[in-house]
Amino acid sequence: MEIFSELYNCYFQILKHLLRSTSSVSEEDLRLRVAENGYEESLLYLIPKLTLGEWAFLKKDGNLYFSKIAKDFYVPLTTLQKSYIKTILSDAKMQLFLDPEITQALLTDLADVPLLWREEDFYYYDRYVNRDPFEDAAYIQNFRALLAAMQRGQYVDIEYSGKQNRRTHHHYFPCRLEYSIKNDKFRLLATEKGAKKARIETLNLERIKRVTFMDVFVKERPDINLLLKEENYKEPVRLLIHTDRNALERTMLQFANYEKNTTKIDDNTYECLIYYNEKNETELLIEVLSFGPRVQVLGSERFLQQLRRRLYLQKKRGIF
Repeated sequence: MEIFSELYNCYFQILKHLLRSTSSVSEEDLRLRVAENGYEESLLYLIPKLTLGEWAFLKKDGNLYFSKIAKDFYVPLTTLQKSYIKTILSDAKMQLFLDPEITQALLTDLADVPLLWREEDFYYYDRYVNRDPFEDAAYIQNFRALLAAMQRGQYVDIEYSGKQNRRTHHHYFPCRLEYSIKNDKFRLLATEKGAKKARIETLNLERIKRVTFMDVFVKERPDINLLLKEENYKEPVRLLIHTDRNALERTMLQFANYEKNTTKIDDNTYECLIYYNEKNETELLIEVLSFGPRVQVLGSERFLQQLRRRLYLQKKRGIF
């Protein structure tokens, strides 16, 4: 799967920008560009491969680096890439982002291309079966309305079905949409209009019944990362990641939505500190367990207690 982590996420965009550049770049500037457009751990992964490793796309002249790729260099899509695109388009969640006409046109162009996999090829363990209704017209409309409001900096009136199906109305600024692998659901992170102190409210997309645009726009967008950081536990989860079977790349992708700090211990081991809040504890626990012996939990004590309890319950139920 390494080809997809390099072709279809932000690493590809970073490489595309650097390699198409006709100007030279210093090592310090190279590090700044990678850090600005990637993750904290991108420096550990990309810089060695770009300059010295198996890729070596940059050549060094004195203290400067130059791209080895010609300006007019063009690579057509391979059959494998087309298969991957068709497979992604077949995911029900893609309807949330693309108009049906666009999706159908692309699938028509890729009609003769085989899928890489089908949904029924996978068996998901430890995942809830009542996923969000991604194909539902009202759900799609609400999702796109929230996305549009986010981009425009616009407040929305949200009709929400809470406990005991009680309908409520609140005015929110939608800050971020997050996808939960464990639940196979989307959630909205938002701040409420008129609140004395800005704080993050988490709403399940499935429970949002209607989104209405308000004629009110934010004067200054809330710093959602700072707000989330304020709600995080002061002591992070401390992980030791062993790099066999691409464990580092897979963990960084899995934990991309968390605030974290990754440090190289040796050629085969990295330490990763993950900061999280109570709302995400169970989900983070399941994600960590999914990596098996390649990820070792060293702390915090609170997280270790939750981990031991979950493993004990799984053993008691005969799961392993």
